[in-house]
Amino acid sequence: MSRINPGPFEPFIYFAQTRPFYRLVAVGGFALFTILALREAALYGGALAFFVLAGMFVANWLDMSLAMCRRCRHYATWHCGGQAVIVSKLAAVSKLFAPRTPGVSDARATFHLILTAVFLLYGLFWLWHSIALGIIFTLWVPLAAISAIAPGGFSWRKAAPASKAA
Repeated sequence: MSRINPGPFEPFIYFAQTRPFYRLVAVGGFALFTILALREAALYGGALAFFVLAGMFVANWLDMSLAMCRRCRHYATWHCGGQAVIVSKLAAVSKLFAPRTPGVSDARATFHLILTAVFLLYGLFWLWHSIALGIIFTLWVPLAAISAIAPGGFSWRKAAPASKAA
């Protein structure tokens, strides 16, 4: 599969799509984003805002676990900061988290992106109650998105190639 040439940003894009950058910026930044957004929601919006944002986080985490982690080649590893390890441990308790073959429909992927976007926008709403956090995390969102885009395609997104074994 050929990659789209990002023009003058090519060196940065290729650096941003490395595993260490992804782990530090996307996964680590998402954890920090969530913690700080929950704190700001509790401080400025009260318990209701905190629980709405926490509910959105739980829904997003559950959706990510069900739609992606179970279908990823990194299932039961620390690749995404341990989420796949947690999901694999939950598989012992519930078949809901058992590994599945790769392949997610366009509608399912779109649903996940919408759910993530709603969580990020609501979290940014609360983070903008602190101008510095609002600016930092508004700049973080595109960096996280770029680093989360897998150069060869997502392993959970497309079906595995057919085996050529006889």
